[in-house]
Amino acid sequence: MHGVPDQPAAVSQADRRVQLEDLIRCLQTLTKVLSLDGQCQWTAHFERCLSEAEQLGCKGLDQGQLSALSGRVMSVFGGMGSFNDYAPFRSGRLIRGMESLDAISGQVYASALSLRVTGART
Repeated sequence: MHGVPDQPAAVSQADRRVQLEDLIRCLQTLTKVLSLDGQCQWTAHFERCLSEAEQLGCKGLDQGQLSALSGRVMSVFGGMGSFNDYAPFRSGRLIRGMESLDAISGQVYASALSLRVTGART
């Protein structure tokens, strides 16, 4: 119909499960890397998000819960004093094993964002 935008296709439960499993894998990797810095203030936040994601994966998927989880994960990215400002350095050197932190945190953010999208993207 002319002038009426196409409605995005709904995301299936199977797709949401795959997206949640991806977020879980990314959070597992991130928490493992962050644990290399015993003084990292962000580890507990991402561990809580991981635990919540794993619990959601054990039950039926509810878009509201997935969006809330996504929001909690993404809430620490951006702004002054955010996770984006975290620098894994001690004594002027990068903490060994933290070389992939930027890539991993980017994957966590993207995975969390995918759980928020309620329709197909064009």
